[in-house]
Amino acid sequence: MDKLRLIMDCDCTMGVPGCDVDDSLALLYVLGCPEAELFGVTCSFGNNRQDTVYENTKRLLREWGREDIPVLRGADSPKERRSEAAEFLSAAAGKLGCDLNLLVTGCTSNLTGAEQYGPGFFDCIGDISLMGGITAPLTVGGRPMAELNLSADYAASLNLLEKAKSVRIATAQNCLRSFFPREICERRLREKNTRLSGFLLGELEYWFDISEKEWNLDGMVNWDVMAAAQLIHPEYFHMKRGEITPTPESLKTGMLYGGGEKRAVLLPEIANGEKYIDHIYETYFNARVLDSV
Repeated sequence: MDKLRLIMDCDCTMGVPGCDVDDSLALLYVLGCPEAELFGVTCSFGNNRQDTVYENTKRLLREWGREDIPVLRGADSPKERRSEAAEFLSAAAGKLGCDLNLLVTGCTSNLTGAEQYGPGFFDCIGDISLMGGITAPLTVGGRPMAELNLSADYAASLNLLEKAKSVRIATAQNCLRSFFPREICERRLREKNTRLSGFLLGELEYWFDISEKEWNLDGMVNWDVMAAAQLIHPEYFHMKRGEITPTPESLKTGMLYGGGEKRAVLLPEIANGEKYIDHIYETYFNARVLDSV
């Protein structure tokens, strides 16, 4: 069986004080999937500045013993989308065509930037799996939360949604079922008792603390891993088809329904929460990092 070829475009900030961990957990998931072949990681701004994201992603892969994976610096802001990441994406699309799939868990600037190196970029590639977008005002733990991915460069997001042939979106609302209770997570990591589980115990502690303080949660929403799973293992989802109607104005807040032109997309929903969560843990522990390399 041929492997699913992909590039991950993300803003990995695990280990950066005050920043979230879910892009990094999605990257770890990809590395635990033998069905996937990761061609590189392109860095986006969002969780932090581009230089911080880029250096942190390289640090993380170095610590994991995976310096074999190329890491490309992306756009610094929506004002200038040309970058080595955009050029890398364009070149990969030219080489792999529709066999190239994209996992996008940050802002979308690098994808629109890729068009500047090769017009027709979105016509060339296969599936795009996004984490981002809201279908209604988002509340977490009873508190309002802003959408941070599609809204970070709303013009690039609209361009993607207008031109891409095959898009599946892990919306913020649907990601709420990708919830990892702290007590259970820490227990499973301790029971596993490997270098990786010990690493995760240390790295996740501060994010659990922030989730409790800021959002009144007894765990964390593992947002981005859902976008990875729905691309590589769709069998864990109801792959529901839908139509979104974004506009520039609606995407400023990440809203997918704004009264614009209809766009056909997939809006996957987790089919069985317990089986999905078990699958995520098993895949993490299967990752070829640290002592398993």
